[in-house]
Amino acid sequence: MWFLARRILRDLRHAGFADDEAQAVRQTPAMWAQLADFHRQGGCIERVEAAFSAATGQPGLIRFFHPPAPAVCTHATFGSLAHELGHALLFPPQWQPAASFADAQAYARSRELGEAHAWFNQYRLCRAKVGGAPESSQVQWIENDEDFGTRPVDLFARIAEREAAGWHEARILDELAVLNANMFPSGMGEGNFKTYGQCNRWEWLQATQPPGSPFRRFIAQLPRAPNADDQKLLMKFNLFTPVAALPASGADPLAPLAAALGGVATRGDLPALYALACDTVPGARPGVAWACARAGGAAPPAQA
Repeated sequence: MWFLARRILRDLRHAGFADDEAQAVRQTPAMWAQLADFHRQGGCIERVEAAFSAATGQPGLIRFFHPPAPAVCTHATFGSLAHELGHALLFPPQWQPAASFADAQAYARSRELGEAHAWFNQYRLCRAKVGGAPESSQVQWIENDEDFGTRPVDLFARIAEREAAGWHEARILDELAVLNANMFPSGMGEGNFKTYGQCNRWEWLQATQPPGSPFRRFIAQLPRAPNADDQKLLMKFNLFTPVAALPASGADPLAPLAAALGGVATRGDLPALYALACDTVPGARPGVAWACARAGGAAPPAQA
């Protein structure tokens, strides 16, 4: 046991953890139990030299990305480790390939529930944290379901409110998954404003749609490869999710949108893109809630 403990602490310090954060990991029983379980399953923690700060987790591997000095990896913290352990140890369906899901909503739902489990794990372990810097809040910017506006949500405060109201875990995870669908991943690169949900649905379409499908026909009509703005707009308005939402033959209802997008010269003007979609595809409806309802599930409740 002492050998495992020494190895874990060595790996954490190599990954950029300050001494007080590494000791908080060691002194928090719930965190240490998860981390020891992760290592017993063959898991390892790696430091990766990169141009940015980030952390990722999956079964068997947690990575902390370090930017060049004098910058530091701001993700080398107790809370980030708790989050990535959630990805590594909880809810295996999040790691199934896109092609194993029947539609975009099912794939996106698995990914978003994976994030929900990671956030819930982070919340619980941070509440139990012994020593180190306090981590009592986690504010994320959430895109509105109905437009491209955003609002801040403290995920830890939201979970605490739901627990106090008597919500069971599955219901809390469901709400976190809906919030995650409208949350922004880190490290997306300049000018890429897609949310988790938009990324997930685009990934499924890219991985599964054959030549001649409505999605491929639309992409072929664009005079250039679809940029991040195009991708965001198409996923925001659920134009290909589910696939059955568009007719397979006959007049193409999205031809006007393809032509209009081809003429957009300025990147990043999301309000103008929103208006363009409303003008060219009048029947389109934005948002994750509407997409879930169209896919046959109950639309999630509006978030306060």
